[in-house]
Amino acid sequence: MESEVLDTLRKRRTIRRYDDREVRAEQVETLLEMAMAAPNRLNRQPWHFIVIRDKGLQKKLADLLGLHPYLETAPVLVAAAARPGLSTTWQMDLSAAVENMNIAATAMGLGTAWVGEPGSVVWTMAEEMLQDALHIPRELGVRVPALIAVGYPGEERPPHGKHDRFDRTKVHYGLWERRELSGDA
Repeated sequence: MESEVLDTLRKRRTIRRYDDREVRAEQVETLLEMAMAAPNRLNRQPWHFIVIRDKGLQKKLADLLGLHPYLETAPVLVAAAARPGLSTTWQMDLSAAVENMNIAATAMGLGTAWVGEPGSVVWTMAEEMLQDALHIPRELGVRVPALIAVGYPGEERPPHGKHDRFDRTKVHYGLWERRELSGDA
């Protein structure tokens, strides 16, 4: 079991091309269940998820963000939203939920692309578009810092491994300058 989990983590890659197979409602619900299993400060669960299957809205978002073709061709987009007033760590909480969703998708044979650039001018425009199109109540202070495209991979990407991601120069033991694990670290 340990090996399967580690292999799934290595296989998780950003997928920007999807085939024509539909993602079933039960699959989406499982992804959302796994997202909501994420750790979050004081169990505040500040997240909300809006499932989007509106190709017109997807195209408008793709046009605005310049993210073609995957935002418009993904069978499902999930708008990952949160209520900042519920938790000072809402961004961390939501990020953990999105990563759980991405890992679960990989385990289920699906691919995802996590999109977001909160704070940028274009993303602010995208958030406003989503608030209007999806009737997200502004009075609740809801933010939408991420979109997750979901579908069956139309491309195959090799798993990550130590060779392309693990960088020992970014590991420190006890002190910044300590690069080796020793018995007293």
